Amino acid sequence: MNRAALLFSPFSGRFVLRTLRSNIYTHPGAYRNSGALCSRPEIMSFGVLRSLAMSIPFICLGAFVSREGAAILEELDIFVPDDEDD
Repeated sequence: MNRAALLFSPFSGRFVLRTLRSNIYTHPGAYRNSGALCSRPEIMSFGVLRSLAMSIPFICLGAFVSREGAAILEELDIFVPDDEDD
């Protein structure tokens, strides 16, 4: 069923219209409807520092959990890497 048929169907309530509006991708772009330029976007202060402060600890936490998991698997003889000399 296409969107026009849904808009004019007897079941076209607020829910249907809201669903249709949320599914349609609209980007305002750099210009307003009047043709004027939109204002510049806000620049987040210390943006790179904030992103590094959030990503580095979680990368280290993931590495720690992986290392400990590998140690547990080796200790329980579930996974033991082979030491083959060529």
